[in-house]
Amino acid sequence: MIKLNKFYILTILTLLVPSVCFASAEHSSNDSWILLAVAIIISGAALSWTVKLVGFPAVLGELSLGMALAVLAHYGVWHWQEALHNKTIAWLAELGSILLLFEIGLESKLKDLISVGKHGSIAAILGVVLPFALGIGAGELLFPHGDFKLNLFLGATLAATSTGISVRVFKDLGILQNPACQIVLTASIIDDILGLIILSIVSGIVIAGAVSLATIGGLLLSVVLFFVVAIVVASRLNPILIRWLLKINNEEAMVMIVLIAFSLIWAWFADAVGLAAIIGSFMAGLMLDVTFFGIDKKPHWFNSIDKLVSPEHAEQYHSLIKKRVNEEQDHYLISLIKPFNYVLVPFFFVYAGMQVDIVEVASWNTLAIGGALSVAAIVGKIFCGTFLPKTINKWIVGVGMIPRGEIGLIFALAGRQLGVFNQEAFAGVLIMVVVTSIVTPLILQHIVKKNKLNAN
Repeated sequence: MIKLNKFYILTILTLLVPSVCFASAEHSSNDSWILLAVAIIISGAALSWTVKLVGFPAVLGELSLGMALAVLAHYGVWHWQEALHNKTIAWLAELGSILLLFEIGLESKLKDLISVGKHGSIAAILGVVLPFALGIGAGELLFPHGDFKLNLFLGATLAATSTGISVRVFKDLGILQNPACQIVLTASIIDDILGLIILSIVSGIVIAGAVSLATIGGLLLSVVLFFVVAIVVASRLNPILIRWLLKINNEEAMVMIVLIAFSLIWAWFADAVGLAAIIGSFMAGLMLDVTFFGIDKKPHWFNSIDKLVSPEHAEQYHSLIKKRVNEEQDHYLISLIKPFNYVLVPFFFVYAGMQVDIVEVASWNTLAIGGALSVAAIVGKIFCGTFLPKTINKWIVGVGMIPRGEIGLIFALAGRQLGVFNQEAFAGVLIMVVVTSIVTPLILQHIVKKNKLNAN
């Protein structure tokens, strides 16, 4: 449930921000509508959190709001059609996805991801191979007279996995540290890399009729280079650079600036080598450590606890307090970027929903195509957890890999730009993206309640 104080704050923002923007719109440039559009999206996203009052994850309300705004854009209401293609709004949405994955990286432990690396790799490979094959098969059935290149692109689109949606749901439900959720996170990262490789190959086939080994080799080299540099820099240079910056100013504001800067730098680096920016921001958060900031000192009273308890219980209390102190230190960095994420992360999901014109795809034929692709997309990912141990909830892994979200949209747009997708195929993919993005929060919530999984 939403805390009342937070709800009141969101309500006030919802009322005040658009009012301020309306006032400024009369006295600013012709592009002042962007300010109002951003205000409405942020405020609407805040109000969409009310779905939590009836037991649904907040992301479901944000996606629904985005699709509602897409309907307004379709009918030419105000400037919403322009908002769909506005670079400023798109950039703010991308910033939201970057900060979301950065926060997830801060909350994740490298050792935990490594501990599920084997299982995550298995889930990732299955989560790419099966949907890719089903996508090609679906293309053969749905478009029997179409070009085989269309089938390849459908396979590539179905192989994608959106990290952001499932992770957001895990956070909302308080189960992010569950081993199954960690497997989903690891597998999603691997899927993003494999998906980019597949997209590169398929795009090369479409453009040139073939793809060279040099192209594939270059992409693989970029992946290896990124992770090697990430590990080296994280272990050698990050502590030195961070502590040097904090010598200038060690206030919380400076720590916050350093955090945001690091996330953006690593996002840029990942994009520069041909990877998704969100992979870079996730790695930035994963590689950061509170010790870099010099805030890992134990409280002054820690070593004197033995004076407060009996000798036979001193060690037990030491252990419990040390665990609690470490938890608080981990949460410290996250708390500094929370204010940004409260605004920009919902913005990202609203914008993702805005990319789906449900009016345009509302025909029996496109609905049938979208439904068939949705079934293939869901079935292909459900089996990701098939070979996992019994101690891991296979349903969480399978369902957590279902959303295609922004990644699916990127693949679909690439197919449309290359002239591979006709209108029916593109509309069908959009329906698939919507279905997989909406059903995932609902199913995950059901699984968590049914299995009575503990919150973090």
